[in-house]
Amino acid sequence: MQIRRRTIYIGAAIVLVGAISGTAVALTTSGSSVPPAARPAPSASTPTPTPTVSPEPTPVSAPLSVPAVGQLASWKQAPKTKVARVIPQVGQAADGSVAAYIDAPVIDGETAALAVDAAVVAGASYEFSAQVRSLSPLPEAVEAALDVGGQRISLPDLSAAWSTVSGTFVAPKDAKVAQIRVILDGPVAGLGIDDVSLMGADGKNVVPNPSFEKVEGKDTIVNRSLILPASNPMLAVRAPAGDVSWTATDAGGNVAAKGTVKASNALEAVPLTGLAEGYYSVALKTGAGTVKTLLGVIDYEGTTIAADPRFGVGLHVENSLYADAADLTASLGLGSARNDVLWRFNETTKGSYDWADHYVNGFDRLHAHGVHLLGIVNYGNELYGNGKVPTSKAAIAAYGDYAAAIADRFDLVGLEVFNEFNHTRFNKTACGTKPSCYVPLLESVHSAVDDVDPDLPIIAGSTARYDAPWFDGLWSAGGMKYADAMSFHPYEVTSDPESLADVIAEANRSMKENGKTTRPVWITELGSSSKTGGRSVSAQADYLVRTSITALASGAEKFFWYDLINDDPDPAKHEGNFGMYYQKASGVAAFQPKPVGYAQALVIARLGGRSLASDETAEGVHSIRFGDEEDAVRVVWAPKGEAEMSVRSDVAVTVTTMNGAAKTIEPVDGVATIPVTVRPQFVESAVGAATPSPTTTVSQTPAG
Repeated sequence: MQIRRRTIYIGAAIVLVGAISGTAVALTTSGSSVPPAARPAPSASTPTPTPTVSPEPTPVSAPLSVPAVGQLASWKQAPKTKVARVIPQVGQAADGSVAAYIDAPVIDGETAALAVDAAVVAGASYEFSAQVRSLSPLPEAVEAALDVGGQRISLPDLSAAWSTVSGTFVAPKDAKVAQIRVILDGPVAGLGIDDVSLMGADGKNVVPNPSFEKVEGKDTIVNRSLILPASNPMLAVRAPAGDVSWTATDAGGNVAAKGTVKASNALEAVPLTGLAEGYYSVALKTGAGTVKTLLGVIDYEGTTIAADPRFGVGLHVENSLYADAADLTASLGLGSARNDVLWRFNETTKGSYDWADHYVNGFDRLHAHGVHLLGIVNYGNELYGNGKVPTSKAAIAAYGDYAAAIADRFDLVGLEVFNEFNHTRFNKTACGTKPSCYVPLLESVHSAVDDVDPDLPIIAGSTARYDAPWFDGLWSAGGMKYADAMSFHPYEVTSDPESLADVIAEANRSMKENGKTTRPVWITELGSSSKTGGRSVSAQADYLVRTSITALASGAEKFFWYDLINDDPDPAKHEGNFGMYYQKASGVAAFQPKPVGYAQALVIARLGGRSLASDETAEGVHSIRFGDEEDAVRVVWAPKGEAEMSVRSDVAVTVTTMNGAAKTIEPVDGVATIPVTVRPQFVESAVGAATPSPTTTVSQTPAG
């Protein structure tokens, strides 16, 4: 069955389920009011009371806790294809040190997030209770309920403080088990569950692992993500009882902060007190030894950095290395991900689509995290002749039908027609790489997908480098009417990132001259290797910022980095070191971000969704402004050497480096003078700043 992942519902429910038949069930929630049906009708002679004004609630600070990875013993956790995160949360639990944590940006209808079977005695009465919270500082409505045999009661408004939900349950006749479940009817953010109790008359709680203290796993550092919020940077640590000490060093090898805590639980939350925004190496010492990890601290709110649809990344979900690619992608704030959808894997019988498990699992996980897929309709299928490129009329028609099937099944941001058709590595057919051979594929996909989802963008090109003659030919051959956007992979700018602006300008010129109009430009693949002897990891990070910001400033609609994870653990392999993350290290559950991954997260967090406002580049200083003058963020750098940028401002200006270090520059006579280097920086002017355009002076210091 083909299912389109489009509908999003709102709400959540906690459900207590017992196979009840003729059973009396009473449910209450702390702070809940008496249901309207139970209130006596007012007498006609009874005066209406004057309402009492409720005091404003006091905001509650976010819990000092950290989401972790691991199997909650005895509990069944929803698959990651259905719920993004059903995981342990370590620290400030209602009981012990661990709670259950549910984060679900997207939910398609009612879904069981957690379930456990509790052994009961038929006919016996039990008192049920559980602790619940959200991550909201103030109480807010959560469409949730307790349900006992189909009878539900709404939860109170939830904040970051624990609230009690309670009720009475009578086991049905012949019942041996009562199943307790957490049901989601819609998206939830950081829903916490703890201290679940079903207490019999004998005073025994029959819920196994009721406070989620038993978590299966073996790593020492078990954070879900190593991109940590600056408001509360913490490590989730599995350690023997005793001292747990840590030391964080910055990119320059200087000790940034250190501390020691006492571990008394199997899992402990270790606060990295004093660790400001930045990229660090942390050495953690426990009674079992020392483990090191790289991590990033970024100032953001919410459960993860808010997704920015302008930024995406290339994936390989067919590779087991990418099993958790959806979570890794979402952790950086990336709104989209690009992946092959190889035809030969999914249509093994003509006209029938049996989706490969790696695509279903990988793409449905992306959907659950709210990350949209840019699917590549690749390549040929031997059922229709050539296994590389469709060439016959029947094959081309089947290729379009296959694209429509992808659009019908998965949550897409767009469909890219073939990958690097102009490259003989992927195209060795008799027709060849000519654009006139590509147009029939483009037309077939556009026509077939239009019947399924007319609003889905069809992306034309996806060429190896920007192939100017090829695109001239594509638009001259009528390709424009079948394209909603155009894409290319401009690796030719590797030695000169800013030259991407000229490439995009040429792409627009070609469309206007040969197609009489233009389409949005998507950069769907560009990256740089950090192999030994090539670009350093810090230079790779700079390259991502310089190319992606240049692309946006030049009018590109989207930018996809290649790729998410280093494909080879050998640092000397060129093709293996394009990733934003290193491969898994011993003792650390999460993949560690490389400086380029940290840079991507920092860019997205700093831009905060602000729209491109202007390109203020002048005299060797690139300055790209996002947001209006009262809330502006500029990304600035000097490709050819150190420089100074003078910004008119009535208030202090904050400058953040690529390593996350921030400094405040006070204006003098209404002008803030900002040192600019080859490495990009983020310049933020607070409300009240007025900067029509920066004035710059360039020093004679050569580029580093």
